[in-house]
Amino acid sequence: METSTHADIGAARRYDSWFDSPWGSHAWLVETRAVLAALGPAKGGRVVDIGCGTGRLTALLEAGGAHVIGVDLDSARLAVAADRVPGRLALADAARLPITDGWADAVVTVATLEFTSAVAAVLAEMVRITRPGGRVVAAVLNPRSVWGLLDRPARRDPYAKGCFVTRAELAHLGAQHGRVHLDGALFTAERLPLRDTLGPPVERIGLLAPRLGAVQVLTITTGDR
Repeated sequence: METSTHADIGAARRYDSWFDSPWGSHAWLVETRAVLAALGPAKGGRVVDIGCGTGRLTALLEAGGAHVIGVDLDSARLAVAADRVPGRLALADAARLPITDGWADAVVTVATLEFTSAVAAVLAEMVRITRPGGRVVAAVLNPRSVWGLLDRPARRDPYAKGCFVTRAELAHLGAQHGRVHLDGALFTAERLPLRDTLGPPVERIGLLAPRLGAVQVLTITTGDR
């Protein structure tokens, strides 16, 4: 792993602390529930977490009994992840993964595709390292949601630099590799008025319109069309 400066580590820890904030912990809980449901049972399986960041999802998967490799291009975030994850971590580009064909039973990525200029290449790599019949799960952020409307993420970093992938684009890219399922999660926003009161009913109603979820979850069953 490359050496990270103290400044880099500080930024990574500040990023990580967002998940412990009131809104961050709520959003992360909803997001991870949707992702883990899409992955299905992972105990005993081989899972690769692409864009693992500070290792929160990686740690959850390992706690559930999966054999996990966490991959990220940010050495500072991997350094923070190393304090949380007892398993393997790799510094690598998601478009050129140092993992053999068909090694994984499942591959997952959360809020990573928005920050790459090679979405198709990253998805293809995820499929390449997944065994036939395995699952590839990609959760992406949706600015066309209550979160996008009220919190206006596209106006601030890091989202302002992101290239958001639409639901239709996700479906099209995924269909090239197998059977596709799309779901949505997180129908509230940090700036939703009376969020503690209105949030639960909004979340329940949102399930009827998954395309409005702040998180769009693509599941590809590889080799199955």
